[in-house]
This record gives sequence, C-alpha cells and structure tokens, in this order.
Amino acid sequence: MKTINFFLFLVSSIFTTGVFGQNLEKETTKLWWDIYGGCFAGTHFTKNNSLFMSTSNKVSAGSAFTLKKDLLSKIVDKGILFDYTSLKSIEGFPVLKEDDDPAPPCSFTLDFASTTSIDVYAKLIDETNIGKISLDLQSILKKAKVLSPRIAKWGVDRIEEGQLILFLKRGLLEKNPTVKLLTNGKTYIATEGIWIQGISFSYDLDQETAQKIKAIYESNKAELMGAGIKMDFTSQTNFSTSFNYTHTFYPFLKFKKIQRDDSKFMESATPIILLKDLDVFDN
Repeated sequence: MKTINFFLFLVSSIFTTGVFGQNLEKETTKLWWDIYGGCFAGTHFTKNNSLFMSTSNKVSAGSAFTLKKDLLSKIVDKGILFDYTSLKSIEGFPVLKEDDDPAPPCSFTLDFASTTSIDVYAKLIDETNIGKISLDLQSILKKAKVLSPRIAKWGVDRIEEGQLILFLKRGLLEKNPTVKLLTNGKTYIATEGIWIQGISFSYDLDQETAQKIKAIYESNKAELMGAGIKMDFTSQTNFSTSFNYTHTFYPFLKFKKIQRDDSKFMESATPIILLKDLDVFDN
C-alpha cells in the first residue's frame, strides 16, 4: 500500500510540476508581450510573425531554428540549428545591422501580486551577476518590490533579406552542406531581434533595509561599478539601481521560413529561394 501511495504521489507531483511550469511559461510570455506593448510597439513585431524567446535568451537575430508546431499551429519547441556566430563565419552571410537612431528608454510596471512578475524580476536580477559580488545584496534586491523598472538600452538588429537570399542561392550552387540544411524546408531564420542591454529599477523600502543595502553597496562599490552596477540614493528609503549587462539579451525574435522551389529548373540552374512569414499565434 505504501508503494502504491508513493507512486501516486510521484505521478501527482510530476503532473503538478509540469502543469505549473507550462502555466508559468504562458504567464511569462503574456507579461513580456504586455511589456512589448508599452516599450517596443513601434518595431512591428507581432504574435503572428514573432516569438517571445525567454527572459534571458542570448541567441540573436541571424540565427536559424527548427520551430515545431502542434496541431493548432502553436510553437511547442524552439530548437536552435545554427546561431548567428556560426553562420557569420561562412563567407557571404549577411552582417547584422542596427537602427542608426538610439531607441528611447521605456518604463513598465510589475505587479507584485503576481508570482509571474516576481519570477521575471528575479531572473532579471540573476542575469546581472550581482550574486558573484554579494549574495546578500542579490537576495535583498530579489525580495524588494520595484516601483518602476526602466529599460535603458535596447534596439533592433536585422539581417538584409535580399542578401540572405543571394547567399543561399550561391551556397546551393556550390553544394554547401550548411546551406543545404538551411534550405531543407524545415528551417526558420530570425530576420530581426529586439535586444536589451541595460535596465534600471527604482525602489521604496523601509529605512532599515535601504540602509543595509547602502552599506553593502559602499563596501563593494568599486567592484560593483566595474561590473556595470550603479546605485543612486535619493533619500533614506528611496533609491535606484542601474545594470549594464555584460551580455545582450534578445527577448523577441521575428522569424521567416526558408523555402526552396527549384522544381522547374535543371539541377545546374539557380533555384528559387523564398522567405515566408511565420504563421503562428503564440499566446
């Protein structure tokens, strides 16, 4: 009987964990699309042509994926095939381009009645690597309620689609094995990506907690500033923290499917390459 009860408990735990994980992922995706609406709406990424990748995705635009769909055309797996670093080493692959004008900073609100908001905020703090300098400071900040997060540095990277098509055509004629894989009809290319490099948070805490944070900061100031972490104390209870990430993160990528049509051509002729918009609704 004990064995059966333990087995039922184990199955229940696995099921509960799986459901919780799926719900958390869904809520996190929803939260970031809300952030998108307040910060990046002018970039024309949509739920039909783009995907929220993750809070800490470092894979940039110019990367190739195998995106698997379920029967409802929802993406259920985002598998990386080649990252941009690998592809750009091939002669002729398009170079990532960035908008000339810097993007304006934007602010958004995290609802700390929501466990999803807390989880997203905690991941953002973890990605700053502040724990490598002070675990106490990292722990306090993760528990603190943020008044208004502000994305200080962000922008859009993109590859030139015409150059990509020319690269793929030339690669097929040269029988390049990587290009053959890219044009097998199952590959998607991230043509654009929204990147985030810096973020700041403002806090309003009790005086004891704020003073403890200030003391930790002052004793580790040189090391923290060297890591791109800066704190400004405007009063005994109010302060802000600015982080310049050592890595660039890409929460959103815009995709197109690489399609090849050489059915009407001889083997030695130039094949037709098309880039088709992603056709899913990721919610």
